[in-house]
Amino acid sequence: MKSRLWWSLVPLLALGCVQMPPPHPRALENNEYCAKYLDQGNLDKAEVHCDLGIQFSPQYSDLWVNKGIIAMRRGQKEVAKEYFVKAIRLNQDQAQAYNNLGVIYQQEHQYGKANDLFQSALKVNPDYVEARYNLALNFQRIGDKAKARREYQTILAVSPNIADVHENLGIMALEEHKLEEALEELKKATELDAKFADAWLNLGTAYMEKGMFREAKDSYTSCLEADPDNVPCRNSVTIANRKASLLDPTLKEVQEAQGVENTAPSLYSQAVLFRDKGLKNEEERYYKKCVKLDGKYAPCHYGLYLLYKEDRRDKEALIACKNFLKFAVADEFPKEVESCEKYVSASTY
Repeated sequence: MKSRLWWSLVPLLALGCVQMPPPHPRALENNEYCAKYLDQGNLDKAEVHCDLGIQFSPQYSDLWVNKGIIAMRRGQKEVAKEYFVKAIRLNQDQAQAYNNLGVIYQQEHQYGKANDLFQSALKVNPDYVEARYNLALNFQRIGDKAKARREYQTILAVSPNIADVHENLGIMALEEHKLEEALEELKKATELDAKFADAWLNLGTAYMEKGMFREAKDSYTSCLEADPDNVPCRNSVTIANRKASLLDPTLKEVQEAQGVENTAPSLYSQAVLFRDKGLKNEEERYYKKCVKLDGKYAPCHYGLYLLYKEDRRDKEALIACKNFLKFAVADEFPKEVESCEKYVSASTY
């Protein structure tokens, strides 16, 4: 899972918060210059103005926040931590310092510390979108999808057009095999940002899972247009193109077969045909049609078991295996029965 975090380190202009003593006018002026040069990426000039401002008002926390950002952009994380901590000591309501310090701990995989800091930033300012996004991302990375989704939805209630939020919601839906939801969120992300390569990549993956190979190829192509050096997209577009080219003749074969016979054995044979061609979504669909037509036809239950087991969909694999054992005759399927019995037994412990 990737995130651009493009808003986490915003140069801090004077926010008008109460300070004791109040910042010297020259400190305010130099802080504005420091922020301006940070925006331009000129770290040396930014540092000169921050240091000069600190000479006028060493207790002005905003300057220490910007000093921390300069250190982060130079890769000096420990120095940045010191500056952000100093800013917080000077001003307990310094939300940007909490957020940026949380980003560092998040990058170091210290998610507990990061969580506390993002929460502190939101206590100061519940409308602080950057901190809420980082908190949601933190929950997502530790696997607490319910809390992550709640925070993302809170952001969208106020700011519905943030591409990163839609992409992360799409990723979680994709991981949960909620393909329609994943497609909706990922398409929204690419609509909001046509140059969002990772969103195009994940959208292509969702289409592949759905068996929509032409759409997947188009998504991977858009990914390469946004980022020509993206290796995963370059590899995936080749696979999607190959599967798309297989689709038309395969469907023709299926249609011809259906015209002859629509029975459980026929549907099973068609599912196996799809399996041989690597079209898992179509394979699953025909196994399901088979068991819907004849719920006692054991081979289709076993086909579903193999498919689910391969995809690590353990609960569904266990159900399919039990259904197979319910209807299979051991003399006809000795190896298959033995395999399923072992799987069920292993799943019990």
